[in-house]
Amino acid sequence: MTSVRSNGGAAGAGRVSSALVRLPEEDNPLASVIVVAWRSAPYVLDCLAAVARSVEGVAYEVVLVLNEPTPALEARVATRLRGATVVRTRANVGFGGAVNLAASRARGELLVLLNDDAEPHPGWLEHLVDGALRRPGAAAVGSKVLLPDGTIQEAGSVVWSDGWTFTVGRGLPGTTKRFDYERPVDYCSGCSLLVRRHDFEAVGGLDDAYYPAYFEDADLCLKLAARGRQVWFQPRSVVTHRESASTRPGYRQFLLDRNHERFAARWAGELAGREPRVVAHEPAVERAVWRALGRPLRVLVIDDRVPEPSIGSGFARMADAIDELVGTGRCHVSLLCSLEGGEARNDPLAERGVEVIDEPIERHLAEQGLSYSLVVVSRPHNYVRFAPVVRRLLPGVPVVYDAEALYHRRIDRQAALVEDPVERRALEAAAAAVRADETAIAADADHVVCISADEAAFFEAEAPGRVEVNAPFLAGPSPTPQGFDERADIGYVAGWFAGGTSPNADGLLWFVRQVLPLVRARAAGARLLVTGASPPRNVGRLAGPAVRFVGEVDDLSAFYGSVRAVIVPLRYGAGVKIKTVEALQFAVPTVATTVGAEGVPLEVPGALSVEDDPSRFADALAPLLADAAAWQDQRDALLEQHRRWRTAGHEPFWSSLLDRLAVPVRITDPHLGPA
Repeated sequence: MTSVRSNGGAAGAGRVSSALVRLPEEDNPLASVIVVAWRSAPYVLDCLAAVARSVEGVAYEVVLVLNEPTPALEARVATRLRGATVVRTRANVGFGGAVNLAASRARGELLVLLNDDAEPHPGWLEHLVDGALRRPGAAAVGSKVLLPDGTIQEAGSVVWSDGWTFTVGRGLPGTTKRFDYERPVDYCSGCSLLVRRHDFEAVGGLDDAYYPAYFEDADLCLKLAARGRQVWFQPRSVVTHRESASTRPGYRQFLLDRNHERFAARWAGELAGREPRVVAHEPAVERAVWRALGRPLRVLVIDDRVPEPSIGSGFARMADAIDELVGTGRCHVSLLCSLEGGEARNDPLAERGVEVIDEPIERHLAEQGLSYSLVVVSRPHNYVRFAPVVRRLLPGVPVVYDAEALYHRRIDRQAALVEDPVERRALEAAAAAVRADETAIAADADHVVCISADEAAFFEAEAPGRVEVNAPFLAGPSPTPQGFDERADIGYVAGWFAGGTSPNADGLLWFVRQVLPLVRARAAGARLLVTGASPPRNVGRLAGPAVRFVGEVDDLSAFYGSVRAVIVPLRYGAGVKIKTVEALQFAVPTVATTVGAEGVPLEVPGALSVEDDPSRFADALAPLLADAAAWQDQRDALLEQHRRWRTAGHEPFWSSLLDRLAVPVRITDPHLGPA
């Protein structure tokens, strides 16, 4: 709801911009930014200057309404503003009337309401427009609104059954991930709200019945919903709102009470199905958010970090699993990241509507007021840590263990490579402890998901009939088109979260020290490109003319399309190595060790070279770098293998599991009625 500011009486007022503000003059604007300035409007030029600074990728215009302006405001606008369409009203026509007037003068198909005391952040308009264009069913898209102290004012809003409203997330730190994902909402305030012109006109714009202000934006959003259209919250579009002081408190409350009465009477039938207002009761908000989502099944996923394919360690699989679950259209996914570093970029997840939990699991489950339908836990340390809490706080909710690998087998293999007897005994003891954990997990989990038949056999001994194999193929990779002459170099895709003693580090050290010199003797100038952010010091020292660390790679397809060959030189580890599958799906000739090739389902001879001896590894790799015919032979085998994988097809796995295991969401808070 838009506040009605008194004549120059805003809290903290007095800072008036003196710089000239230049706005673009577009012939064909896609978006029309509408700003209403009432009386003295002390911050309006700061607002427009922020608009000019923040927008780069959208053709837009600004329509400024001077609503009952003071002479001082008119003078400031006349001397310090260029490029805007300025509309003047001598009498106060209210916020709704001013917006409707501006809309009649606007040329864009997207109307963007912006408070005159809001300052957009960079990308503000681009993200609003992107959110609208990606979602044809969205009539309106609203921004995340921050207060000047950096806390959240609004991350979407709720309308209660009595017609009063609540701004979701208010008071939380602006960096919190709670509610920080794209989703349908009851409404977003007119502080920063994009509305499609044809939808705005179809419902008659803002209703003058709420003159001069309050509830007109909530009314607009409910009118849009009544036509079968949606209102979406877009957290990547951010504005800071000064939330200026309103008119006299008594008059402000009078307007709120009067317009609330009108709003509640108009929408009484629709409001009857909404949540009752429970003051300062977080579960009521959570349930209202869930209702606005469409009351979906709720899936809790627990893993180490935000799953970005580029970091390896099985996270590409988890990214695909989440994509598949979200893609069913029947469930909402919440992700709990267990390790430090879980604050990694989560924009792709937020775009898909995935919530990232950044609070302790006990607090999260206690505050929800809602149960989950299914819990998926990846990696043994996470199961040991979190499954008992889930069992206690979510009784009856199925828990699935995602066996990304057999961790005890990985440690056993590492121990076999260690010469120091003390270190070897310590690793053997660690492997035994992890084996005990994995055995207990198999007995406790309601279902176990593996990616190879060999590893499934281990769990089947403890969980007969509750183990499934999910083929280790990724959803995104397809053969890269570049030919031999368009490529160069060797590629090694690695993540470095596990540090300098990880299988990735050990494999790289082995390859550079024992294999690469032999390769360069056969293929002059051969160079290794290594991905992954922040490599540990012991491998970072390998950098030089023959080894280049390229850091985190956003576009793996482009990386795979640039290299002639890929290596997977792992000497210990367990399970199917997703990096191997990924390279083969991209149809890049690959050389791997036996550990690197473990469990990869291949049918075509020559699709993958497997060697453990350094000299033989070099013999297999060098021709792929120097001999176009040898490269093409393996490439052809890979393309045939890819054709067979594609022909065989793969049934959706996680959506099937959801159908078979998920339970209905239950209300877990006694203050809330039935769902």
